[in-house]
Amino acid sequence: MLHELRRMLDKDETLNGEDLRRAAAVALERQFLFSDKNRDQRHFHQILDAEDYYRNLFDAFNLDLVCDRTAGYLGVLPRESQLTLGLDTEHSMFLLVLRVIYEQAARECRIGEYSQAFTDSEVLVDTFVAHTRRKRPGLVRLREILRTFSRQGLLEIDEDEDKAIRFRIRPSIRDLVTPGFLLALEDYLEAPETEEQDAEPAGGNNEDVD
Repeated sequence: MLHELRRMLDKDETLNGEDLRRAAAVALERQFLFSDKNRDQRHFHQILDAEDYYRNLFDAFNLDLVCDRTAGYLGVLPRESQLTLGLDTEHSMFLLVLRVIYEQAARECRIGEYSQAFTDSEVLVDTFVAHTRRKRPGLVRLREILRTFSRQGLLEIDEDEDKAIRFRIRPSIRDLVTPGFLLALEDYLEAPETEEQDAEPAGGNNEDVD
């Protein structure tokens, strides 16, 4: 990697080694970078301009670089076998529901600019209950989950009102909720109900609103 980096710097004097390293660090931190977000644009274009270098770099850490120039985003993801690690059941199920809503919007030709699907918290909760057979989460808990996914680059929150949250699902949901991810969730949902499935998510009614 160091030799490849040196060759790139020698070939193009406008490149800066620190900038290249910073772009990699930002991509790892944010997971997804988007061409329409001001804070991402510089790093987004740096990585695309040296795509082969970054692909090899992340591969050395058992990570995949995904790039969609049409939709205007890129992401750094663990191999598919590791995608579900570190996620609790509730978050995993909401990821599944986001993918379901996104695909329905795609089938109905309701995908907007930068391949985003517009929806709101009522649609999300109704779909969640229909597909998971779990209780409706409270708005405080739902707000926390959506903010988590927003930080991960899976959606953008447009309006957060007293009883409704309007947001856009990013196409990056397709890269995270893969066929392997879906199979793992299907196995869970087909298993006999447990106390964990019936339990209210921890802290669901006691969390503070930012």
